[in-house]
Amino acid sequence: MEETMTKDENKSCFLIDGFPRNEDNLQGWNRVMDGKADVKFVLFFDCSNEVRHRTGERNPLQVCCFSAQLPMRILCCVRRIQTYLQSTRPIIELYEKHGKVRTVDASRSVDEVFVEVKAILDKEA
Repeated sequence: MEETMTKDENKSCFLIDGFPRNEDNLQGWNRVMDGKADVKFVLFFDCSNEVRHRTGERNPLQVCCFSAQLPMRILCCVRRIQTYLQSTRPIIELYEKHGKVRTVDASRSVDEVFVEVKAILDKEA
């Protein structure tokens, strides 16, 4: 990021994908970036747990029902959701308290999500 800003002073906004995911990440970010970066907002793609189970390339429920690995894949998906709820969701809630979360309903079509994300980015730029 420093290299990019050094090369072009107009490039000072960055999208940091999937971070921070937990309290340790947040503390590390705050320690290293204090006074160096301002988090303008968090772009939060939200959907229900049911949608999380049904969608995505890592979706264990898309695996053929005859697969011997299906129970393990379902368990993996359930654990991912539990980790999200225990570790990541509290970080989102913290940023919500500061009015820094822009939530997008990710259960809609790709085109609908794109239009909303574009509108948020255009407004926040």
